[in-house]
Amino acid sequence: MTNSNPYIPFVSRFKNSSEFYYLATKFNKDGRYCDIPEGTPDYIAFWKDVKDKCINGFTNSSGQSITGAHFFYLNFCKILSEYIQNDRKVKKYNFPKFVDLDYEYFWMIEFCKKNEKFLIASKGRRQGWSYKGACQVAYEFTFFRESRCIIGAFLSDYSLGTMKMVKDYLNHISENTPFGHMRTPDKEDYFMSRYEVSLGGLKVWKGYQSSVESITFKDKATAAVGKSASVLLLDEAGVFPNIIQSWSFTEPLLKDGSSFTGVAIVYGSSGEMESGAKYFYEMFINPEQYNFLSFDDPENPTKKIGYFSSATKGRMGICKDPNSKWFKKLMVDEDGNSNEEAAYDDLMWERSIAKMAANPAKYHYKVTQYPVKWEEAFLRNKGTIFASPEMLDWLSELESIPSLRDQGAKGELVFNKENKLEWRPNDELIYITDFPLKKDVDTTGCTYIWEHPESFNGEIPYSLYVAGQDPYDMDKADGGSLGSFFIYKRFIRANSSYDVLVAEYTGRPKYADQFYENCRRLCIYYNAKVLYENNLKGFKNYMIEKNSLHYMWETPINMIRDIIKDSKVQRGYGIHMQRGNNGSSGIKDMAEIYTRDWLYERITDINGKEIFRFHTIKSIPLLKELIMYDGELNTDRVMAFMLCILQTKELHQIHVNNMINSSKELFGNDKFLNKHWIKAKVASQQYNGLKLN
Repeated sequence: MTNSNPYIPFVSRFKNSSEFYYLATKFNKDGRYCDIPEGTPDYIAFWKDVKDKCINGFTNSSGQSITGAHFFYLNFCKILSEYIQNDRKVKKYNFPKFVDLDYEYFWMIEFCKKNEKFLIASKGRRQGWSYKGACQVAYEFTFFRESRCIIGAFLSDYSLGTMKMVKDYLNHISENTPFGHMRTPDKEDYFMSRYEVSLGGLKVWKGYQSSVESITFKDKATAAVGKSASVLLLDEAGVFPNIIQSWSFTEPLLKDGSSFTGVAIVYGSSGEMESGAKYFYEMFINPEQYNFLSFDDPENPTKKIGYFSSATKGRMGICKDPNSKWFKKLMVDEDGNSNEEAAYDDLMWERSIAKMAANPAKYHYKVTQYPVKWEEAFLRNKGTIFASPEMLDWLSELESIPSLRDQGAKGELVFNKENKLEWRPNDELIYITDFPLKKDVDTTGCTYIWEHPESFNGEIPYSLYVAGQDPYDMDKADGGSLGSFFIYKRFIRANSSYDVLVAEYTGRPKYADQFYENCRRLCIYYNAKVLYENNLKGFKNYMIEKNSLHYMWETPINMIRDIIKDSKVQRGYGIHMQRGNNGSSGIKDMAEIYTRDWLYERITDINGKEIFRFHTIKSIPLLKELIMYDGELNTDRVMAFMLCILQTKELHQIHVNNMINSSKELFGNDKFLNKHWIKAKVASQQYNGLKLN
């Protein structure tokens, strides 16, 4: 274990960890915890000592300590575990062994309780978090009077599943220890530790009066309002589409005025990220905003994230990578120390095998189920359109390697004395890279350029550059939306860069006109016309006012009519991309297809290596949006980028149509001559430099 977790007692290496679960060892051997006759002073003293360890923790002979809840978990909570039996993997219920992964978990919960904090965690599969969460609830119910535990989830399958685990633990406690409590009522979704007695002819309730309740938030974000909680579990947060709203109503359950009365544990499993992933992600990358424990982002120590439990922690079995120095070595030793290097090698070996499979989904599965970087845990198996592990790897490279990350420059375009635009770099400006957008951040934004315009004989060729814009009209921000604008460079000649994004402006300055002007200047600088989303008219009106309407593309009628048969769209400016009943859904669907085709087209880089075209994207925030994009999330950059792709397709189609018409003038209806004349014409233009109009 390293000292990377600031909230737990540091231990370099665990020794004699079997002492932590001596009671479980005794029970497995004899079927009981205690041999002393029931009711005797020694019997009472024995269980008093056990209770003290459950509440105050336990220290082994090596001076290493675990929390009381962890002691309770190891000795009284059976879990479904995997074992090798007769060379076959079998699963059976048994007490958990000590693992450093669990040590971290229980000490973090202890820290939260003492320091009025909560825990949000993203994790790999099969790390026992549901078991540990159920243990935390059973522990609270057993040892703390009038405690209130709530198990919440979007779907009842998750909350009721954890509820069953809690009951299994409590049944074991009642059958084998003196700590059990009667449960009245004892329902599937609610139970309470109490019993009824008669006093003076009146029926009264006695007992601990602690309770456990299962709540689902699918139909009602306010489902927990009016309750109180000592422990709150929010399970499988990645399938929790209203988790932020639900949290805003649920967090007060853990407070009495300004005092904290309980602890919250919010967690989601990789591979279970669906409709709620984007909201869970927003909470995870803004932990301090929601009073969660915060940790340094390994890729960017200046940023904070929630707790990430890598698949390299607590990975059981032996390393199977024959090229690893850890080959055939245990990835968790007998004392519960994780060998994360061995686990990493093993996971990468499994990924390499999956990558060679005919079905690419196998590689995606391996990455999402067993993440080694926190971003991988948020890759979704369903709902996302553009995301892939390879794209995430590229994003990580860009963020971590300065030579890749810093290829562009921040600055502004200003008119000089000759009324010509010139570029003025300015490192003091803020290029917005966060997604989702954090609160209280400066949204002015700035122009960011990766490649300045290419000119020939002092002129920039017409339609070499195209632009896409996702605008806004309102001067007051609404929902964190930004305006976004990209410049895209098309093909001109083989020895020049092409089909790449060369400039970006994304932001929301105080006034919309400031955004429009920055976009206009980029159009002038690159001699580019812009295709904009025309559901908002402010930008068009601004361009008319500035006598710059010639920098706007007209509505791509030909493409729209190819996509939407019998379209009634009239010639104008821009295109409508919002999903609805007016046919625009088809346009957006096709834009998504074109964009995905572009992203995953295989090309050869300058070193002769085969890459995907998305490897040419240097905009970190655009990549973040592409990874999270599901067609519903507010992704301004993706929309602007898709408009670039749409307009490029439109220009290509116009060019092909012109050649078809020219060939028919030459060869009439001869299909063979027409077809081969067009091919030869295209090849010739690509060799000599494509005519871009």
